[in-house]
Amino acid sequence: MKKRLFLFALMATLLCALFLTGCNNNAQGTDDPAAAETKIVKNLDGTDITVPTKVEKVGAIFGPSYEKIYMLNAEDKIVCDGDFHINGWPWSNVIYQRLNDVPGIPNAHTELNIEEMMKYDLDVVFNFPNPDTTAAMEQAGISVVPFASTGKFTDIRDTVNVYAEVLGDDAPKIAERYSKYFDEKLKMITDVTSKISENKKAKVYFANQEILWTAGNKSDIPEMIQLAGGICVHKDVEGGGKTEISKEQFLSWNPDFIFVDHAGSSGNATAEEVINTALQTDEFAQIPAVKNDNVYICPTGVFFWDAGVQKILLLMWMAQTMYPEEFPNLDMQEELKTFYSEFFRYDLTDEQASKIMAHLNP
Repeated sequence: MKKRLFLFALMATLLCALFLTGCNNNAQGTDDPAAAETKIVKNLDGTDITVPTKVEKVGAIFGPSYEKIYMLNAEDKIVCDGDFHINGWPWSNVIYQRLNDVPGIPNAHTELNIEEMMKYDLDVVFNFPNPDTTAAMEQAGISVVPFASTGKFTDIRDTVNVYAEVLGDDAPKIAERYSKYFDEKLKMITDVTSKISENKKAKVYFANQEILWTAGNKSDIPEMIQLAGGICVHKDVEGGGKTEISKEQFLSWNPDFIFVDHAGSSGNATAEEVINTALQTDEFAQIPAVKNDNVYICPTGVFFWDAGVQKILLLMWMAQTMYPEEFPNLDMQEELKTFYSEFFRYDLTDEQASKIMAHLNP
C-alpha cells in the first residue's frame, strides 16, 4: 500500500513539473503566435530581414526583381511593380503572364511614393538599394528586401535563393534547380577558359548603355569577363555597374572585343545607335575590336542578360563569341530555348530564339 502511495505521489510530482515547465515556456514566448507569423531571412550582405512566414502580396519595385519572381513561379503574388517594367523590355510582354495587368508605380526608381505603395497592403517589397525608401517602407510596416551585392559573379545565384526563401511555396525547389544549372554551366565554361594561355586571351571592354560608361571594380562584370576567358581592361576602374570613363582612357585600352549592354530600353538609345554614333568615327577606327568587327550587342530577352538570372547565359555566349573554336558543340540558340522552357515555362520557337540572340524585338 505504501509503495502504491509513493508511486502515485511521484507521478503527480512529475506531471506537475511538466505542467509548470510548459507554462514557463509559454511565458517566455516560445509559442508566441506573433513570432510564428514572421521569419528571418539573411540577405547577401549579411543583414537579417524580417518577413511574413506566408507571403501573399509583393511589390516588384527593383528592376530585375520581376524576372526573379516570375522564374520562381510567384508572379501571381505581384500586386504592383515599377512602371518601367511595362514597356521596358518587349520580350517580357510576350513571356510574362500578368505584366500588363499589374499596376506600375510611377518613378519607382527615383522618387518612390510610399503612400501609393500603402494602397496595396503589401507583405514584402523587393526594392532598390535605397536606404531612405527602405526605411520609410519599414516604418510604414512593410517588409523590404533591398538589393544587396558582394560583387561576385555568383551573386545572382545566391540572390535567387534569398528571393525563394522569402516567397516560399515551390520557389525554393525552383531555386535549387537554377543553382544546379548555374553551377554546371559555370564549370563547363571555366573548365575550358581556365586553360587558355595569357598571351592568347582577348582584351575585353564592356559598355553599359553608353560607350564611355563601363562596369567598375565594385560590379561582377570584370569577374565575369575573366571567367569567360578574357582580360577585362577596366577591372581596376573604381565604381559600380555604370561608371563613366574618359575617351582617352578608352582608346588607351585598345580592346579586342567590345560588348554593349543596357541599351535600347526604357527610353534609352538603342545599342545600334550607341555603336554607330560612338564607334563609327576615324578616331575609333583603329581599335582592334572595331577594325575586326568584334563589337557585339548583348542579347536581352525578358531582361538585361548582365543584370538578372540570364547572366549565366551571357557568360556562355561571351566565352563562345571570343573563342568559338573552344566551344564547337555549344549551341546558344538551343541553350536559350532550354533555359526559357525550364525556368520561364515558355517554349520559344526557333524564330523567337534567333531574334533574342540577335537583340531583336518580337
